[in-house]
Amino acid sequence: GMNSAPNYNRTDKEIVYASTMDGNSEIYRRPVGGGKPVRLTFFEGIDTSPSWSPNGYEIVFVSDRNGKPMLYVMDRDGSNLRRVTFDLDYYGSPAWSPKGDRIAFVALDGGNNFNIYTITPEGKNPVKLTSDAGSNESPSWSPDGRHIAFMSTRTGSPEIFVMGADGSDQKRITFT
Repeated sequence: GMNSAPNYNRTDKEIVYASTMDGNSEIYRRPVGGGKPVRLTFFEGIDTSPSWSPNGYEIVFVSDRNGKPMLYVMDRDGSNLRRVTFDLDYYGSPAWSPKGDRIAFVALDGGNNFNIYTITPEGKNPVKLTSDAGSNESPSWSPDGRHIAFMSTRTGSPEIFVMGADGSDQKRITFT
């Protein structure tokens, strides 16, 4: 099968990743040093893009189990599964903040471009951080949680930008 989207858990030295080893894309967990993978999701659709919470107890991921790619959170053993996004058409690239209080993600929100949002792990208080200019994708938190790096096509080509965790002070940092 194909393995993709690994995410490292520093607390327990484990990775979580998506794999098609059982036929369709599911979420698995395994120790970094090797060992048998533990399958965490069991659904005939696509489960992908997992990201650990900073304390290593929860995992956010993307699933199309309700017809559209949405964000779900589950406990590290696959239990306590809950959907945390509902309103927009397509969600992806979840990334847990270092403090564990927000999840950054991308969403297709009515146009043809992705924008970056944050939401609480309970699915409350969504905040749109980027504008509709170009596609804004692949959010990544700074270690202190004060900034988010992301890719944007707002200049006509894919470039890297950095912004405050609240969406403020968006600055382009690559010029290709």
